[in-house]
Amino acid sequence: MTDARSPEQPGETLLTAVEPLSANPRSLRYRAIAIWLLGFAALAGAATWGYMRYRAPSSEPIAVPLHTVERSTVELTVTSGGTLALGGQQTLKSPQNEATVEQVLVEVRTLVEAGQPLLILRDRSNEREVRSQQVEIQKIQLDLNRNQEKVTEVEQRVAAAIEQYQESQELAAQGFISEDEVREDENDLDRVRSELKDAQLTVIKSELDLKTAAETLDLLEQQFNDRVITSPIEGVVLEVQVSAGEAIATDKSLLTLGDPTQEIVNLQLSTLDAAKVSLNQPARIRAIGPDAQDFDGRVVALAPQALSASNGGGSSQEGQARVTAQVKLDSASQALIPGSFVSVDIITEQQKDVLVVPPEAIQRDQGEPFVWIRNQRGNATQQPIELGLQGLDLVAVTEGLNVGDQIALVPPTMTVTPGMPLSDSPAFPIPEEFDQ
Repeated sequence: MTDARSPEQPGETLLTAVEPLSANPRSLRYRAIAIWLLGFAALAGAATWGYMRYRAPSSEPIAVPLHTVERSTVELTVTSGGTLALGGQQTLKSPQNEATVEQVLVEVRTLVEAGQPLLILRDRSNEREVRSQQVEIQKIQLDLNRNQEKVTEVEQRVAAAIEQYQESQELAAQGFISEDEVREDENDLDRVRSELKDAQLTVIKSELDLKTAAETLDLLEQQFNDRVITSPIEGVVLEVQVSAGEAIATDKSLLTLGDPTQEIVNLQLSTLDAAKVSLNQPARIRAIGPDAQDFDGRVVALAPQALSASNGGGSSQEGQARVTAQVKLDSASQALIPGSFVSVDIITEQQKDVLVVPPEAIQRDQGEPFVWIRNQRGNATQQPIELGLQGLDLVAVTEGLNVGDQIALVPPTMTVTPGMPLSDSPAFPIPEEFDQ
């Protein structure tokens, strides 16, 4: 029996070794599920990585101009141009109808004092009239003296006639003379008194003639003295328009003076600009040209009404009415040339020491302003801001930024998204205010 079963023993041993696999099917199922889950997770991770890589921005930084936020001044200005003149600038004219320039006592750029002679005119007809009037006054004075002597003589005769008349009255009362003699003495007294009145009237007439002649002489002498043209101000000679020996007429321009310690710009403003301007507003004045220096000044005059060229308002563009204004430099520039055309910026509104950004940095999302900030990692971050005063070159920011923040000046042709790496590239020039 034993020998007959012995060949089957090895087979039993094999079945015993394989039996555990067929005996645990649940374990195999769990193992298959785990392998499937691991494969699905790997596939999902690869898909997610590919999608993120597809949607994520390039790791290469985008080159845009960057600006560091600082504090500065924002201004609103009215810009105009005008002619520079010196304070008290005026052109002296000839006071005589016909005269000759006898002597010019000054030259261009000569400093003069008030009352200093500038030039001398000669009018020979006026000189003759002065001498003739002086002779006439002497004649009238002689007549007056003689008439006054006559008055004295007649007054003496009146006194004698009065005394004679009084004696006649006494003698008549005593019966020594007749009443006819008394009346005759009375008539003599009346006649002498009449002569006295005539003599006194002649003196009065002579006095009036003398007074009139003296006034005429004063006028002629004033005209004669007008031949010496003196300076009405302390200043400098800007232009001499006549020369010695030149014949001139009334209102002929002789020379131009001005006070070099004062410089004024005469402006012609449009009505829209004039409505923004008021007295004492600060202004900047500069010559027309490159690298021109700025000079500070203030509005010192503003006309209350606009005038067109036909109403004496000066030149106007296309017939538009203009408002005249004056800006005075705070101190003399010693560089600007009188009569030259200069540019003037009148500061109508100003905010100092505020955070500022250039206008091109401001973006809008549904009307709300924001800027792109480069964060510490070098990536773009959208930062909402609140705006203050908005000038042409700078805009004040009241909320949302700090000093030192780096903002991107994104050109209109470029699109920036949050998280995009940014690098600095001065693709277009920064306004001078930032360099300063």
